[in-house]
Amino acid sequence: MAARERFPARELTDADGALWLVQLDQMPSALHLTRQGNLDALGLDDRVSTGRIALTRGADPDPLPDIGGRLADAVYDWWDRVPPPLVYRSRTTPGVGRNLAFTRETSPRTVTARPLREATAIHVHLVLRAGFIVPHHWLT
Repeated sequence: MAARERFPARELTDADGALWLVQLDQMPSALHLTRQGNLDALGLDDRVSTGRIALTRGADPDPLPDIGGRLADAVYDWWDRVPPPLVYRSRTTPGVGRNLAFTRETSPRTVTARPLREATAIHVHLVLRAGFIVPHHWLT
């Protein structure tokens, strides 16, 4: 769930109400770093998504940053210098959560947009299903 990524303490404040929720239309083709076959073919593992890189002093350096950099260069070339959207696993719920990163060149069209404070149905879901705390007046 994206809310867990953005708000790891599971609490929304009045200040968070100024953030925007944006619904997007259909996404263009993307590079999925969530499928094991893709990760295997690219010589990567889940750490490319979660950012958990081994930093042990005196040990051989973790090859993931170098592989990730080479992958970024190759993707740039594969997609004719227009980086594709990337689908990757979330840090807090890697088994089920997916995140999407995209560039201006591959941005989908905005369908709706509204401030977080106005998303009452989402507030109810976050409180009842995900254990979040939201300002009480957002639920009325």
